[in-house]
Amino acid sequence: MSVQPGISPADEFEDDLQRTIYEYVERNGAVAPAELAGSIRIDAERPQSKPARSGEYTESVCPPAGDLESCLEDLKERGYLTESDGKVRVALSGTATELDHSDGTVTIRPAREEDRDGVVETMREVADGSTYIVADDVATRLDRDSALVRANGEVSRVFFTAVFDPESDGETADGGASRVVGWVHVDAPELPALRHTVELTAGVDPEFRRNGIGSSLLEYGLEWATDAGYEKVYQNLPATNEKAIEFLEENGWQREGVHEGQYCIDGEYVDEVMLATWP
Repeated sequence: MSVQPGISPADEFEDDLQRTIYEYVERNGAVAPAELAGSIRIDAERPQSKPARSGEYTESVCPPAGDLESCLEDLKERGYLTESDGKVRVALSGTATELDHSDGTVTIRPAREEDRDGVVETMREVADGSTYIVADDVATRLDRDSALVRANGEVSRVFFTAVFDPESDGETADGGASRVVGWVHVDAPELPALRHTVELTAGVDPEFRRNGIGSSLLEYGLEWATDAGYEKVYQNLPATNEKAIEFLEENGWQREGVHEGQYCIDGEYVDEVMLATWP
């Protein structure tokens, strides 16, 4: 089982060392095993010739290598953490899906910490002109946070990315490097009464639109939300973002209402359209 947004695994850990390992990885996004071994500390009693007034004296020390390795392997086996590209990460379920593109291949997969800059850049590109307020806000929060994917019971979000890989013999403006060209983001509310719902944002780099990437990202995010046990997925958009509203409605989303004059964009009051789907 992989970690789900809105659900803290804190009560599932067998000891404080497991909790400390998970919290360090979750807080930092992607951690090399050597860094983990040098950063994790536990309290240990320290012998003293004269006892402290409390009768106890502890110091923070690195755990034995065997204990650290055992706890890390257990967290991997239980589906809380995973290791890829030489780094330990929060486990996020999802099978990669490939889409053909005229100049290469687009792969939709669980996001990695290394995708963060590409995700933020794509979000800002899509939100240009204040047409996607929520996405712009998420991008701002990512700039301030320490990790892309969070699952700690307070901050709860996951990302999946669409990554373009050009053909090896093709000529591309970016020199042939792969890059993030789309995202889907699922964010769970903290309130228990709203735990059956999640907010979703999704977008595609304008250069890569009309290739089925947006629909595939949306389907990927909804499938993940359903598998994770969420019942309702929602998204709010400025009424001026007509293309995005039309896109969601074409994919079965329903309008639930309007917040009149919710935004002030370029000196004009703009309504907010609330849309949702029960996948």
